[in-house]
Amino acid sequence: MILLDANVLVYYLDETADNHRVVVNTLQKLVNDQGQLVTSHHIIEEVLFIFSKTDSNADLVNVVYRISKLPNLILVEPSPSIDFASRYAKLSTELNAGINDALILQLMLDADIARIFSYDKKLLNQAKKLSIEQVT
Repeated sequence: MILLDANVLVYYLDETADNHRVVVNTLQKLVNDQGQLVTSHHIIEEVLFIFSKTDSNADLVNVVYRISKLPNLILVEPSPSIDFASRYAKLSTELNAGINDALILQLMLDADIARIFSYDKKLLNQAKKLSIEQVT
């Protein structure tokens, strides 16, 4: 499984983004290779926040619709237990990572997601410490 970070989804959706073409090509390769793409409601919320801040007239329902059309994309969510929050809080301290990054990484660990597609260098450095492979 390959987790798609918010920045990848933004670049995928924003045809004016510098990384748009590279992201589209990489996603196509992952789909062609039968890769299981995953994201989460938390990550989609980040994408919606970015679009709402950059364009006050953004059609956020359409943003979600376009994300939903990515082939092989499923949502992965944490267990409905407060223990998840304890685990990512602990991971944040252990890695000296931001809480959002720790949440994403803990979600990946819990769901056995071994690969991540992101342009967030801090997140990727933390993922590397956990033996999570970066998609290039």
